[in-house]
Amino acid sequence: MTAWVLTNDADAVFQSAVVRGASRVLEGAGWTTRVVEVGPLAAPADLPGGMARQDGALVLASALDEAALADLGGRVGAVTLVSHLSEAAQVPAVLHDNSQGIRQLVEHLIAGGRKSFVYVRGDLSQVDGRQREAAFREEVLRQGLEMGEDRVLAGGFLPGVAGRSVADLVRRGESFDAIVAADYLMAIEALEALRSAGVEVPGQVSVVGFGDGPEALDANLTVVAADVEELGSRAARQLLAQLAGGRITGHTLLSTRLVVRGSSD
Repeated sequence: MTAWVLTNDADAVFQSAVVRGASRVLEGAGWTTRVVEVGPLAAPADLPGGMARQDGALVLASALDEAALADLGGRVGAVTLVSHLSEAAQVPAVLHDNSQGIRQLVEHLIAGGRKSFVYVRGDLSQVDGRQREAAFREEVLRQGLEMGEDRVLAGGFLPGVAGRSVADLVRRGESFDAIVAADYLMAIEALEALRSAGVEVPGQVSVVGFGDGPEALDANLTVVAADVEELGSRAARQLLAQLAGGRITGHTLLSTRLVVRGSSD
């Protein structure tokens, strides 16, 4: 019996942590875990061969398009999505509570007296990128803060992009006192760009990010902790329950918690 894990980048920090958490549960239950890179938004023709009805599949972060998800559902016994949602297929999903996490970050910054925000966006083809940005925009409106589109910076969950975006903003002489990044790795790049430009953190600008990891601890970065390995473990347990005959629908949201460190007041 094989549990297929379909991802667009098995070596990326987020995906590799999900795979670790899922593999621990699946292999502990006697399943063989097979990780396959596809996509992003792969089509049915890109699905791997060798799948069987007794198998299960986890699909990570927009690895498959809607047609491929529908095709996959006909090949294996059960499918669970991780940080991904399907508008067409009735497939259960496990995600972090993106709205809760962003709200915690913004409220923390406002409590510290911050009023002029910059947002470093993620990859909008991924549900986490879309949900976090929507939550940020909603929270800024709810708090009565003003923020133009020029304060929404490219990041894309890609190495180097966030750092260049923040450096460009500083070079333009823009005035702001807080940066919220859609993930903690982009927040670390923002920190480095600010310090390279001589901007004091948190004296002049507070920086926070979504998610946590050893890199965030080393950078003394304020975050909302989101346990990514547990995300994989929870998805794997849900998949096993489906394969055992359980009927699971809807979305499972995992909570976040604020971890205050030295990058914010």
